[in-house]
Amino acid sequence: MAYQLNDVSVHYAGKTALRSVSCTMEEGKWISVIGHTGAGKSTFAKVLKGLVPSIDGEYFIRRQPVQRDAKGRLKAIPEIGFVFQYPEHQLFETSVYKELSFTLKHQGASVREIREAIDGILPEVGLDPDILPLVPLQLSGGYKRRVAIASALISNPKLLIVDEPTAGLDPLGSRAVLTMLKRWQRQNDRTVIFISHQMEDVAEYSDEVMVFHAGRLMGHFDANVLFLEHSQWLEELGLPLPEPVQLLKLLEDMSGRKIETAGCREEDIFEKIMPIWDKRGF
Repeated sequence: MAYQLNDVSVHYAGKTALRSVSCTMEEGKWISVIGHTGAGKSTFAKVLKGLVPSIDGEYFIRRQPVQRDAKGRLKAIPEIGFVFQYPEHQLFETSVYKELSFTLKHQGASVREIREAIDGILPEVGLDPDILPLVPLQLSGGYKRRVAIASALISNPKLLIVDEPTAGLDPLGSRAVLTMLKRWQRQNDRTVIFISHQMEDVAEYSDEVMVFHAGRLMGHFDANVLFLEHSQWLEELGLPLPEPVQLLKLLEDMSGRKIETAGCREEDIFEKIMPIWDKRGF
């Protein structure tokens, strides 16, 4: 058991953003968070990071209550990294070097340690050392996003929260960013909380999926179970199915039989449906 919320609610200006959320997030998992705009996804993520000072309920990390100040307010949790939806809300330094060194410098790292950490993180996120003198906010959208991710990864967080990390990127850019994050997660056995409206990405990369609606956690599922066994429930909530799953369901309806697949990922589904489609076996 790693990260656990017990009956957590959040109230803003008389409105309830989260309602009695209880969940456990095990380490080493890619956990996606889905739901309509205003469902409580971003508030949930900020609670995990400790960016919402006042919450009702309990929050534990490895069975220990998270630190609070003298007034009982949550504090930002150093072991959790956070990549905001818009890099402009995260990047603030005058050079990429200063941006990447900021956290380590305030943790007391030496100049040599900072340089070694930067040299190590740049290839991880697909950046060249030539970018270090440049102003982060003057970079293209894709490069801004990579710098924002690098600034979160450089301190090697145990849990990384990414809020719509591919917003505004083209399909190739989106795939490159998510593949890089998945590689980092697997190689370091880390936990990722991935907030997204892109169901194809959720199905492709997730181990588990949390579904929010109107501030409530409606369910926490294995990704394959959610998309392959609870597709009708998702549709009733007004949440679209990933396109490969839609195609699978269509072919099942046309053929009148259940098509078993290894999982909800595009490769798993296409491996099963393409021979059926080619042979017109329905």
